[in-house]
Amino acid sequence: MDLIWINGPNFLAMKEQGLLHGPFVADLPNAHYLDLGPTSPASVDFTAPVDGMESPWRLARFVFTYDSARVPQPPRSMAGFVDWAEGNPGRFTHPDPSNFMGATFLKQALIELAPDPSALQQPVTDAAFDAATVPLWDWYDALRPNLWRDGETYPANQSVQQQLLNDGEVDIAMSFDPASTAAAIADGLLPKGARVFVPESGSIGNISFVAIPYNAANAEGAEVVANFLLDPATQAHMQNIEVLGSFSVLDPARLDDDARAAFKALPTAPALPTLAGLGPTLLEPHASWMTRLTEVWTRRYIE
Repeated sequence: MDLIWINGPNFLAMKEQGLLHGPFVADLPNAHYLDLGPTSPASVDFTAPVDGMESPWRLARFVFTYDSARVPQPPRSMAGFVDWAEGNPGRFTHPDPSNFMGATFLKQALIELAPDPSALQQPVTDAAFDAATVPLWDWYDALRPNLWRDGETYPANQSVQQQLLNDGEVDIAMSFDPASTAAAIADGLLPKGARVFVPESGSIGNISFVAIPYNAANAEGAEVVANFLLDPATQAHMQNIEVLGSFSVLDPARLDDDARAAFKALPTAPALPTLAGLGPTLLEPHASWMTRLTEVWTRRYIE
């Protein structure tokens, strides 16, 4: 195997055990289109520094979908969900946090509400968890009584919640794909008035990366493919909603006029947000926070 689409935990394990070829990313000709600053999403994979050992190729962002026919103004922050749910009791829910989408909803709130969000980039400790989650639990205690079915039951996953939105049982759903709402409308799975929003401060995002094993027989060829994936023409083609709808990992400020024109010429849809409209990309907390967060949520609200 010469090139692999790798997830964060496997990347970290291979990096720590010296099983990756590189660093190679900075040497790719198309790397100059990337923001490779130390805190850029292109340089951090689930809190692990990439250090040039894997190359980005597609962007995922946490977004909310709402029915604009029933919701003239969705909440603009995670804190704002409390007031919105109080004014619209039973019209909002989230997937069970045992599913990654429900866990991401809690992480999104944690990042906004934590007194020191930078602490979330470190492995969780008892003291750090307690300090960071006091405002989160206060927020959730206020939110829960106004959830769908009084917060006594939760959709199993994103697809179930999307169906609830389509059936008119709730007014808001969530996804990790900004193009999914437009695609679902085209497939008849969401009402035509469905639209996308994100909190004003931004939303959790993560980048998909490709890496090259240390013993790849064709490492130079793998680098050519990684470079091809970063070509603005390739990135624009992938972002085309009629192809993949995958948002680009390239820094718009680094694109030349031809590249900007390629992105500007892409087909659009009323429910398809722009990259600028998605706001800042917030880094995922360290994976240990998600484990602790879902365990404590279950103890507090289910057991």
